[in-house]
Amino acid sequence: MASVVWLVVAVLVIWLATRMTVGLLSIFTGVLIGALAGWLAGKLIQGRGFGLLKNVLVGIIGAVVGGLLFPLFGLHAVGLIGSLVTATVGAIVLLTFVRWLQAS
Repeated sequence: MASVVWLVVAVLVIWLATRMTVGLLSIFTGVLIGALAGWLAGKLIQGRGFGLLKNVLVGIIGAVVGGLLFPLFGLHAVGLIGSLVTATVGAIVLLTFVRWLQAS
């Protein structure tokens, strides 16, 4: 009976570790895509990046903006490259909007 309990505990621990790893991997991937998208958008709009933290913030906000805009045009991003394109386009729109606000 004790070995069955330990087997159940081991299965639960492995399941929980797998779920946590997937969650951490997805967070890490999101931050990495945000950093790349922010850097790319900074290069395209300003000719340089903003630094790591601002690149990540611009990229993550850009991913949200791109995620809202792409379906309006009937576009759907698939995979890692699609996510990077969506975040980069959203970051470019964000930076263009911010630049427009500053000029007003």
